[in-house]
Amino acid sequence: MRKFFLMGAVALLTGCSTAPRIIADVTEVLPSQPVEKVMIYETDQSMPDNARAIGKVKVTDGGMTPTYKCMYGGMLTLAVKKTAESGGNAIHIDEHKTPNLASTCHRIWGTMYVVPDSMVSGNALEVIQQMEEEKDKELLAMTHEQIKRREQMFNNPSNILKMSIGPSWITSEIQTPTRAYKNKMGFCVDIDYQHLWKSGLGVGINYLYHSTSFDEGYSIKMHYIGPSIVASMKFGDNWRMDASLGLGYSVCKEDNGYFIEDHSESNLGVLAQLGIEYMLSKSIGIGIQFNGFNMRMKRPDDINTSKYDFYGIKRLDATLGLRFYL
Repeated sequence: MRKFFLMGAVALLTGCSTAPRIIADVTEVLPSQPVEKVMIYETDQSMPDNARAIGKVKVTDGGMTPTYKCMYGGMLTLAVKKTAESGGNAIHIDEHKTPNLASTCHRIWGTMYVVPDSMVSGNALEVIQQMEEEKDKELLAMTHEQIKRREQMFNNPSNILKMSIGPSWITSEIQTPTRAYKNKMGFCVDIDYQHLWKSGLGVGINYLYHSTSFDEGYSIKMHYIGPSIVASMKFGDNWRMDASLGLGYSVCKEDNGYFIEDHSESNLGVLAQLGIEYMLSKSIGIGIQFNGFNMRMKRPDDINTSKYDFYGIKRLDATLGLRFYL
């Protein structure tokens, strides 16, 4: 009984937080009855001839509620409680739907009755516990495993500092004073900070430095800094994966060589990141990160750039480095 009352309390409290819909249509107003005295008749049972219907009740899902928060016993307890509040001492389960693609919850439709007190026997709460154990034994085990897996997946460090370096490729066409490059390899330094919540979501701030040198002495150097939104999860005890999307301030400096005046331009940059790491301990890890970066640039007046749908710099980075869990 103590176990059942605890489960019932959890079901009611968590159910309220996700708002299961409890709707009663009462045709006769009567004084309330004790909850434990309500008789429960299942779908395959018929009601006594002298039972008097006093209304309908239904308990359905108010949204995408986790199954463990709306198990059969908890939902049936809500229907029984509403029956007692309405003055009934018996409920017939007219229809019961188990969790499926339409809803993650058990759903119950029933008719509330009044039967002679002489027919009332047993304890409704004990009956509900027995029903729950029969109907939800496998489901309960499965949902407990889901809860455990979910807690493990989102058991991320709260604050993470990443420091990485690696090769970087400009994938958009670059025109130097002497030739055009379809793509060019350079290197990237990547410093990121992330703050994560228990949901696996979080926010971050990203700084990237990129440098590419060309054969003619021409070079491009880029700086980027900006905020990002982050989603992260763990696989097993040590592996972790995250993805982020950011929008920030970017500066591109072109060193033309040949004693020609350098050119510098700033604009918004868009950054997408995907990282995989291995946690060596609770305080440090090692990981690889892939960046996709875009920065639009002003089209020059003296050069025909109509062949480019996107005029600017597109870049891919692959960096390797340390992760510090703060």
